[in-house]
Amino acid sequence: MEEPRMSTAMNPGISSDEIQVLQAMWELKALGTHTVMMRSLVGRMPDVPDVETIETVKRLEARGLVTTKKRAGGDLLALSPLGAAYVRQLQDRQLNELNRGP
Repeated sequence: MEEPRMSTAMNPGISSDEIQVLQAMWELKALGTHTVMMRSLVGRMPDVPDVETIETVKRLEARGLVTTKKRAGGDLLALSPLGAAYVRQLQDRQLNELNRGP
């Protein structure tokens, strides 16, 4: 069962593409020193063009939410501590909205 995605209404400073990338990285457990290959992230998001995902990762890196390392086999990615905290905050907000009900 797929987790519900966060709405951008809750997060006016971040795009839905950026939220989708952050959540995918969270689901891949790409945290701190546990990195994942860029191709793993791209493969996790088949409906999004590869170039768009790469550009989104670059924007998130510039905001300090994602870290990247260049390796011979490809780029390694992980959520920074700030990025992990941001995802947790998004999840907490979503849970609060669900608990309020209709």
